[in-house]
Amino acid sequence: MDAVSAADALTSPCKNASHSHKTHLSRLPLTTTVHANPHSFSLSLQYDTMQASLLKVFSLLALAAISSTLASPLPAPSLAVRAMLPGCTTANGIEICNNTRRSYHEGPSRDRVPAGLTNGERLARHLPLKPPTRRSSARRAVASPAAPPANRGYIQVLSVDDNGNPTGVLGYVSRTTYAQRQYLVQPSIDDALLVAPSGDRNLGTLNSDIPSLALLGLVQSREDTSSGLAKGISNYLYLASTEQTPPNATPQNVGNSFSSVPGGPLPSESAVWTHDPVTHTLKAQWINPDGSPAPTIAFTHGPAIYLGDPEAFYQAHEVPVRKIAFVFMAM
Repeated sequence: MDAVSAADALTSPCKNASHSHKTHLSRLPLTTTVHANPHSFSLSLQYDTMQASLLKVFSLLALAAISSTLASPLPAPSLAVRAMLPGCTTANGIEICNNTRRSYHEGPSRDRVPAGLTNGERLARHLPLKPPTRRSSARRAVASPAAPPANRGYIQVLSVDDNGNPTGVLGYVSRTTYAQRQYLVQPSIDDALLVAPSGDRNLGTLNSDIPSLALLGLVQSREDTSSGLAKGISNYLYLASTEQTPPNATPQNVGNSFSSVPGGPLPSESAVWTHDPVTHTLKAQWINPDGSPAPTIAFTHGPAIYLGDPEAFYQAHEVPVRKIAFVFMAM
């Protein structure tokens, strides 16, 4: 293929544009006119020269166009194209993505900050710290010595698990004692014992069937030869009526509902109660003869109420026991 043919192949768009003119020139009978007439020969030569010149011009134009196309880079994308995210469109200079709209001047959209981040997690995400929390100047509620929110109320008995969490309601401390000695659990509030705070850590009994002894307290068991309690020791206490003893005092030989039993009198304590103002739980704390606070866990065997170490009690007596909690219910 000669240079003219190569240029013609590269400039196919130009070739198509001048096709009819080239066809007219190529049909001229150059060879026949050379022998027929000198004037015709001169005319044919002029046509041949014109044809070659036109082909060269078209070839040069085509090569220039190709060089320009190869040398020029693609136009830079507009700001809208560069900022566009997949699945987004633009309208009036605003990017629309997933039904949310923002101006391009606002910069990239931010992810929603998860709630509940600590200050350390916020710093790791380059976020500002949380604003300081205003703390109340009020004092934190703590258990107070036998000071229920009302003057009078009943003592509800709840069953609890090993962690002290309530599992059900068993009933109430009964106003009617066993043989006028020991308090029991009974289901109805109609026969519940009514109590009221009476001095430091004391609970007075208002409708007990033992009117001569007006305080609810703890009394040493008849089975035990000492009043000391400890974990793993089967000694236990009765929930009973007693005369008053000082707060934090060791067991005292004062009058109580077991004073007349064989082997008595038995030592007792009255100032043993604390009240939680939030949960309204009543807890009893026995003080050992050496002045140490003893593990004083309330539990039942049948309807009878005891305090001490329920596991040690079970090992010693081989009877079913249930851990309980006392809750003050104001009238």
